[in-house]
Amino acid sequence: MRLTALILSLIILLPGCMSDDEEEEEISYNGRDLGGSETYRFTLEDSQGPLWNLSDQEGKVVILVFMFTRCDNTCPVTSQNIKMVQDTLTDEELAKISIVSVTVDWRHDSPSELRNWTEERGYDWPHLTGSKESLDPVYENYGVFPLEEEDDSDEGYTVAHPSPTYILDTNLKGRVVWSDFDFPVDLFVEDVRTVLDNY
Repeated sequence: MRLTALILSLIILLPGCMSDDEEEEEISYNGRDLGGSETYRFTLEDSQGPLWNLSDQEGKVVILVFMFTRCDNTCPVTSQNIKMVQDTLTDEELAKISIVSVTVDWRHDSPSELRNWTEERGYDWPHLTGSKESLDPVYENYGVFPLEEEDDSDEGYTVAHPSPTYILDTNLKGRVVWSDFDFPVDLFVEDVRTVLDNY
C-alpha cells in the first residue's frame, strides 16, 4: 500500500518537474526583435537580368539591405558590413542564406549601373531595381521612405533614406531588423545564426 502511494505521488510530481526542466528558452536578438511579423512579398529586376522574387527564397534565411550606388556615406558602410558578414559565415551557413539589396534610387540605378557597381566592389549577391510603381510598396512596407534632395551632383539630386537591414526566417517572416547603417558585424552574425538555428 505504501509503495502504491509512493508511485502515485511520483506520477503526480513528474510532469511538473519535467515542464520546469524542459521549459523553452526565450530566443533573444542583438537587433530589434520583429516577432515573426508578416513581410511584403515583392518581385523586382535583378541587375544580372532575370526577375527576382522574394517568395522564391522561401526555405532560406534572407538578409535584406537597402542602398544606392551614388551614396557616398552610409550605403558603402552597410554594403561592406554585409560583405564582412558573408565572409564570416561558413559555406554551410551561406548555402542556407539569401542576401539581397534593393536600390532606393530608381531613377539612376538601372540594372547595368548596379551590375557595374557590384562588379567593381566584388559583391556577388543580387542588387535589385525597378519602376517607381514597383518599388514604392517595398519602401512603404519595409519603412525606407527615400527622399530626393537637390544637390550639386551631375544627377542634380541625392537620396536621403533610413538604412534598415532585415533578417527574415525560412518562412519569410520578419525576425530581426538593424536600423543603424554601421551595425556591429559580430552581433549581426550572431542574430543570423540564431535565426538559422531556430527557424
